[in-house]
Amino acid sequence: MMNIKHAFMIALIALLASCAPKETTLTIIETTDTHGRYDEFANDAFVIKQMRAELGDHLILLDNGDDLQGTPFQYCSNQDAEHPNLVSEILNYLSYDAVCVGNHDIEAGRKVFDRLYSEVKMPVVCANVIDETTGEPYFTPYVVLEREDFKIAVLGLTTPYVVTWVPDRLRPGLRFEQLEAAAVKWVNIIQEKERPDMIIGLFHSGFEPQMQNLPPDHPLGRENATKWVAENVPGFDLIFYGHDHRARAEKVTNCAGEPVYVLNSGCRGQGLAKANVTLKKGQKPQISIELMPTDGEEKDADYLALLQPYLDRSRDYQEQMVAEISVDICSDDVFKGPCLWVDEIHRCQMETVEAEGIHADISMAAPLSGGKTIKAGMLKVSDFFTWYPFENSLAVMALTGKEVKDFLEYAYEMKSPIYNFDCAAGIIYEVTDKNPMGERINILSMADGTPFDMDKTYNVVMNSYRSMGGGNHLINGVGWAQEEIKDHVVWQSDRDLRSIFIDWAKEKGDLDTEPLNCWKIK
Repeated sequence: MMNIKHAFMIALIALLASCAPKETTLTIIETTDTHGRYDEFANDAFVIKQMRAELGDHLILLDNGDDLQGTPFQYCSNQDAEHPNLVSEILNYLSYDAVCVGNHDIEAGRKVFDRLYSEVKMPVVCANVIDETTGEPYFTPYVVLEREDFKIAVLGLTTPYVVTWVPDRLRPGLRFEQLEAAAVKWVNIIQEKERPDMIIGLFHSGFEPQMQNLPPDHPLGRENATKWVAENVPGFDLIFYGHDHRARAEKVTNCAGEPVYVLNSGCRGQGLAKANVTLKKGQKPQISIELMPTDGEEKDADYLALLQPYLDRSRDYQEQMVAEISVDICSDDVFKGPCLWVDEIHRCQMETVEAEGIHADISMAAPLSGGKTIKAGMLKVSDFFTWYPFENSLAVMALTGKEVKDFLEYAYEMKSPIYNFDCAAGIIYEVTDKNPMGERINILSMADGTPFDMDKTYNVVMNSYRSMGGGNHLINGVGWAQEEIKDHVVWQSDRDLRSIFIDWAKEKGDLDTEPLNCWKIK
């Protein structure tokens, strides 16, 4: 009789155990906005490999894009058809589970990013980039990762403001939809079709607008929409994001009263964003979050060995001699008035378009990085990556004199960050710093002394980022609607501006020692 009771109790315990909620724990790691700084990523690689060895499938590794631009050796890899792209080599080496697409990945051009994404061994998720031929997402909209009996859905989205920064020629056949609307649409699809235990957002979009450039009901919505989605689109448990380069680990509450955890690892290999997750069937995930600086960690030797051939192949390119400059130049000098750092860009821009048979009346340019100095001497290609770090192209726009003034008023108001602080060449003007915006800029004449006319239309040369609305100089400054900007484009280059700049300087040989002195601060 005791044996029967004993067997019954064992069976009952087993039955109760089988009915208890199943449970698992996961660690989810994000990297983002590496911008080709893979020489600074060896610490991160070491930590990731350690965690992979310890956790196995209980580690989920995600990347949030903007990997394809930012260093000379990444640029060389993008142009190298003989070897796999450096980004795909690293993503595969560290066994990422999914990657999202950043705006600077698109800016590398379809030839480059199509090849890259064909080389990676993990899903590329991005639901709001649409193939205009099919009307369907160009990339995989989301992926469901299975861990034990649990389903973790990862939805990728990127900022649609790509269309305001990247010329059509680099993204032919692609349409970018509003991130907010896509989040609502695809969360509903995922919930109905997959019934996952957890939904993760993988967004290349910043936390919140530093300045709202378009009204929320505009087709592009918000450039930085992560906070809005977390608060207003129920269904997400965890959102990893990027784009704004600001490390963050924060819990917000959505409109349904539920917690949503948002994380950004920062940029350029400065560390990792980590979420520890406990999943139980039929229950909301239990989540804790943190940022993981990696500066003091060991460097992964195997990773460095993988990287070295890419550094070697780019060395000859970077070491090429370009031109000589006999004075030091500093990007921050622009805050004091005319400086060679910007004025050599002006000279290059105006002379380049003149060589194309287009007269440029005025040039607009800004330093693209703060706190940079280039020493006097023979300049190498690598110096021009410091001087001009992005692969913008060149454009000529038609602006009236009044629009030129409004452009400069806005640029002076928005001089931080430094890449928004455009100044002009081709005109003579004064800035009265103490005056409010709208009353600071006084244009005295054209650079040759002829009158400046507020009603006349001028050819104004600038980089493609600015010519497409980047920085909002043309939108909030001049007052154009985003969709009308393209109607003012007179000409666009089919090469990146840094390559143009290098060739221009090489032909010149000796660079100038004096700025143009087209403006001053009163």
